[in-house]
Amino acid sequence: MPFSKLDTAAVARTLSQIAEHPDDVVDAFFERREEVELAPEGDAGGLRAWREEGFAVRLVREGLTWMASRDAIEARPFAEALRQVARAISAASYPEPTLEVGPPDPVAAPELLDFPGLLSRAVRAHHVGFPLRVSVRRHRRWVQVVGPRLVAGAESESFYSCMVESSWGRYGTLLPRLSGGAAEEIAATTVALFRARQALPPAPFRGPVVLAPHTVAVLLHEAVAHALEADTLAQGGNPEAAVGVAMAAPCLDVLDDPSSAPEGVRRTTDDEGASAVRRWLLRGGIVEQPLADALWARTSPVFLPGAGRRGTRHLPPGPRSSHLEILPGEASEADLLAGAAEGLFLPEASRGALDPLTGEFALHLPYARRFRRGALAEVVGPCVLRGRVADLLTRVVAVGSQAKPAGAGWCAKGGQKLPVWATAPSLRLEDVEVAP
Repeated sequence: MPFSKLDTAAVARTLSQIAEHPDDVVDAFFERREEVELAPEGDAGGLRAWREEGFAVRLVREGLTWMASRDAIEARPFAEALRQVARAISAASYPEPTLEVGPPDPVAAPELLDFPGLLSRAVRAHHVGFPLRVSVRRHRRWVQVVGPRLVAGAESESFYSCMVESSWGRYGTLLPRLSGGAAEEIAATTVALFRARQALPPAPFRGPVVLAPHTVAVLLHEAVAHALEADTLAQGGNPEAAVGVAMAAPCLDVLDDPSSAPEGVRRTTDDEGASAVRRWLLRGGIVEQPLADALWARTSPVFLPGAGRRGTRHLPPGPRSSHLEILPGEASEADLLAGAAEGLFLPEASRGALDPLTGEFALHLPYARRFRRGALAEVVGPCVLRGRVADLLTRVVAVGSQAKPAGAGWCAKGGQKLPVWATAPSLRLEDVEVAP
């Protein structure tokens, strides 16, 4: 581990010198990052690597936050950051703890070299051919959080991103690993987008829709997870007031559990060093436990810490989801498409957007398929599912019986780009609006 030689005890002792009041929050956040990219075919460079490391020191006192960050893990910059945060203690008061982290490993990512070939063969297996520009990256991150009285275990994350571009569009996703199954999943989506490239958008529609797991994950990330982050709730008033509110249909149970995320991105502590919580966001459609970090948890006995995340050491942590789980129901795929009314099947969502003040929600879809009498029919072009969150989630009438890994992607709330993950079944909603 990159932080195995870090003298965390000495760091903790040094931090204790600026924790003057019992309610002070003081911590140091150490971070190392590495990204390795395989340049797209035709570009020079082969494997290209970016590495960075640094730390942040934070002091929160009486509702005010002071933070200092540096792009190096060295004793002198650390002592300088402590003085910057504390502002009033002389240089002589701060010993410089040993911050030995060791050199990074040599760059080696053979799995990146093999993946474009896997993807190309998977596309050809669908009996189509078209030029693709494939970019694939490996993302690795190591984190160590130290407080004056608590030193959390070191955490690490490793995952991949893939972007496929063509003359008719682009598709990107995050992957916990590169494998033949991952290549087939990307190929199937890319081929479906290719075949739908000339489809016309549907006329304005109101009726039943069935959301595939990937679309469900985007919907619930925006309409449930973001809506139930304590800082988002506070924009509309008292965030505690959300607890106990019937927000969705009784058949909808949603959790956030970083410890059950895919292997490689699983976490037992958050970016503040607090234990990760298996948190029921919705149980039976009722709000049970909003997402909170340590500071929001201090404002109310209703909130639990453990959901503090930070996209970079240069910004403070905030409440964010990590791995959403939507519990499966009892409906088969045939049940979800059944009925006399014509509906729309929504396989993929390109993005979602929630206005936290009005509750208005929009889910953008690159294509869809009609269904009639239990069978999928013709493809239609780009469209948007719209509605108010409070109304939209109450229209869920059936939950699929099979939950699948779904919805991995980047979330950029507040300028902090973070990977998010989900496991979800399909959902059927009645009487919702879809527009071109």
